[in-house]
Amino acid sequence: MHKLVKRFLIIIASASAIGLMTINAQPAQAKVTQVKRTAYHANQGNIYTSTALNQVRAKAKTYQNTTLYVTKHATLKQNGKKKVFYYIDSKKVQGWLWRGYLKAGKATPSVAAMNPAMAKQFLAQTNKYRAAKGMKPVILDPARMALLKTYKKWFSTATKYGDVNDDSFNVEAGKVGLPTDGMSQEFSQIKSKYDLKNSKRMGQYAIDTFMIIGNNQPDYKSSGVLQSDVTKIGVVWFEMNGKVFTLLIHNDLYEQL
Repeated sequence: MHKLVKRFLIIIASASAIGLMTINAQPAQAKVTQVKRTAYHANQGNIYTSTALNQVRAKAKTYQNTTLYVTKHATLKQNGKKKVFYYIDSKKVQGWLWRGYLKAGKATPSVAAMNPAMAKQFLAQTNKYRAAKGMKPVILDPARMALLKTYKKWFSTATKYGDVNDDSFNVEAGKVGLPTDGMSQEFSQIKSKYDLKNSKRMGQYAIDTFMIIGNNQPDYKSSGVLQSDVTKIGVVWFEMNGKVFTLLIHNDLYEQL
């Protein structure tokens, strides 16, 4: 009887020891510190779903034009090294990113990212002016917009203000089904820091240049985009060799405008 009791006690003691070892073997929970919600931006690194750092939610470069708001800090182990990670709690993405990839301050969208908003603004104002003159509205033509995407092949900033290689331009125009001779191009470099600050100001710069100031006509007589026979346009803003340009193309009747 005594032997049976002893064996039972030994089994219980062994089980308890194993359980204790198992509990002690569990990793310690990461210490997370709440911080004031602060704006950052990043263009590289993995954003992880949890402090375990074992599952990637997204690549930071996907959100390089998005402001990332940080609300927590934690010191975590990654590949055997302790690192400080910041928790991003933004509308578009949430997760943990190593602080070395984050830069303080709000993200500034690229010129390319702002193009849709600026083109919409330009089109609306163009048609507003045209309506005031009793003209039909114009549209953003897919073919002309596609041609503008190839600007690196025919636009050069080798000169002080930039230049269009007409031969290369005509070749690219033919590829998207547009006339290969006589297509108009109007462009201007945006130099003012004020105009470069955001999409609304860059959009307004193009409106002023192609319809008002650049043509120096109070009734816009010389504005190509405000001619009655213009029906389709393409407009783009882009950065090249550290310079920002806006470029407009419309109908293939430039010599008559």
